[in-house]
Order: sequence, then structure tokens, then C-alpha cells
Amino acid sequence: MNELNTRRLIGTPAVPGDFADLRRLHGDSRVMATLSADGNTFSEVQTRAFLKRAAEHWDLHGFGLWFFREQLDGEFVFVGYGGIKHAVVEGRDEIELAYAVRSDYWGKGIATEISIAALKWGFDTMHLDRIVAFTLPHNRASRAAMENCGFTYQRDIVHAGLPHVLYILEARAFTARS
Repeated sequence: MNELNTRRLIGTPAVPGDFADLRRLHGDSRVMATLSADGNTFSEVQTRAFLKRAAEHWDLHGFGLWFFREQLDGEFVFVGYGGIKHAVVEGRDEIELAYAVRSDYWGKGIATEISIAALKWGFDTMHLDRIVAFTLPHNRASRAAMENCGFTYQRDIVHAGLPHVLYILEARAFTARS
């Protein structure tokens, strides 16, 4: 099942059973201020649709978003999701690095840890030439995570009707940093 592990986390592909964890994330106004097009939390219907798309991406492409958990006191606690997936950026199909972390885990390096594992998998296993990432211009934490992984700012873009910043990471640059 393509488990992806980091030093602290265990990642498994998105499945319908992840709904309650994803619902908690999508119900967090701090998280969704950086993820949703309107800055609002997702409804149950939106969360179910997101999870369905994530599971279908795995079925169609053999890769996608992993749901990451940390083992604490013998239990696995959901901390967020991340991975690589197809995305249309300025009318072009790209492979995008995507991630979201529970707000109570912010500032602990989780986004960078998840991202590096997903990037390594994309470049080493899938032999991708490049991966893109984008976020809202004011999302300094996400931009820092991208830059910590070696992404370089390319330009401002419009995505989902909103201004975003586009970053790119080439395989050779990632390999040189590893």
C-alpha cells in the first residue's frame, strides 16, 4: 500500500476511513485560511469530496496524498497530509507538492518533514524531472517549508481565482541537496 515513513511519522495513502481526521483538519479555521479558496472551513460534503478525489488519484495514478500520523503513547495521532499529485497550473498539467498540517502541530517542522519524504519518493521512485508548489503570497510558513526543501520562487500566478506564488524544484537541485 505505498506506506511513506519519516523519522517521526507514518504516512498511508488517502482512504475513505480517513474522513474523521480530515474533517478535523478541514474544520480548523486557521488551517483553512491558507487552503480554501474563500478562506472558510469546509463542510462535510466538501471534505468527503476532497477525500474521494484523493483516493481516486491513488487509483488512477498510483501516487497521491499520504495521511501522516505520529505514534504517541501507543496510539497513532493524525498530524496532517502531504504528497504529490497532478494539478493544473496556468493551463499546464504539473506534479504538485501539497501538504496541510494541523494547526496545533505548526512550528514543529512537520510540513518540511512530510514534504522532503514526498519529494524524495517523487524524484527517486517516480523519476520526475520537476515538482511545483504554490501557496497564497502571505502564507510565510508554507513558503518557508518550500524553501527549506529547496524550491525556488518562480513568479506570481493566479490559481483558483486567487493570487498565488509559484515555486519549482528540479530533480537535479533536490539530488544535489540530499
